[in-house]
Amino acid sequence: MAFKARKLSKGLFEVHGLETFIEKRMSALWKVLQGGAKAPVVVKAAPKAKKAIKKTARKPAGKSMKLAPTAVEHLVHALDGHSRRADLVKAGKHQKDQLLRSLIPLYLAQKLNVEVSSGVTSDFWKLQGVKYLAPNAAKALREHVGYARQTRVGRQITPNGVKYVEAAIGAKARRAA
Repeated sequence: MAFKARKLSKGLFEVHGLETFIEKRMSALWKVLQGGAKAPVVVKAAPKAKKAIKKTARKPAGKSMKLAPTAVEHLVHALDGHSRRADLVKAGKHQKDQLLRSLIPLYLAQKLNVEVSSGVTSDFWKLQGVKYLAPNAAKALREHVGYARQTRVGRQITPNGVKYVEAAIGAKARRAA
């Protein structure tokens, strides 16, 4: 049964076909109560069983499917090899400085040949247990001019950005001592 709704003034709606539907249902129930007809039985269809599909990985003959590491993997590897790893992670986790959180992946990627976008920055911090969305990373770098520059390869940290990150992790280390 098809119903059609029409919007009236002041946010009200009029539903066509609803009255006839209710009248038919009420008359069917009335007949059942009077004993004149059997109750309409509603049967639900049993859910279909899903077939188990066995997927097999097919490799081209003679070639190994080795994928290049992603930019996030490069950043995590650079972080693991950095001498101030703990300070960098703590600075990103505990200081709610969006510029610092945006600059730390660029700081790690200084000598790497990878493009660090705002999405890569967001994914990097997600792996460190910090919720940092990509639009926030892009906005922080866009608003704070002079800490990173846009090149054809992507964003790169400037000497001012390096000083900012090193000052932040140095201040963190001084506070801990």
